[in-house]
Amino acid sequence: MAGTQIMRKVKVEGGYLNFSSAHFITYSGKCERLHGHNYGVLVEVEGDLGPDGLVFDFTILKKRTKEICQQLDHRFLLPLRNPHLELTRSSDGWEVRFRERRYVFPHSDVVELPIENSTSELLAQYIGEKLCQVLEEYPTAGLRSIMVGVEEAPTQMAFYRQELHL
Repeated sequence: MAGTQIMRKVKVEGGYLNFSSAHFITYSGKCERLHGHNYGVLVEVEGDLGPDGLVFDFTILKKRTKEICQQLDHRFLLPLRNPHLELTRSSDGWEVRFRERRYVFPHSDVVELPIENSTSELLAQYIGEKLCQVLEEYPTAGLRSIMVGVEEAPTQMAFYRQELHL
């Protein structure tokens, strides 16, 4: 068909694209109890075929996604931009307060995230933006979009999609 634009998609998921983390979210003036999830991550990139017949190398996409997952694994997810939390950084850790609740975490147990809340939606965005940064190291001229899904339970997944102009 003349004038038809063909787009292709590469998707990586499952296997070792996961992380286990503790968190709580604030919403509607409330704060959840501290709890954890075994998160799963999937990534799709969409674009044109390159000269080698690839949209993007699966191996690189999996490796770089896994590196981000490892940074989040077995940590407390601390949303640094949450306006409902009172955060105090000390030499040995973080104190986190929400009204009468108080938590203290050593630095080694915390991953500091530049997000407003540790929801799956914002974790998917964080991972997507980190991937965009690291993918700039590779030939990405044919990529048009990236989509990241973060699953916090088998029936619950949030997605973030971004158009790419790398």
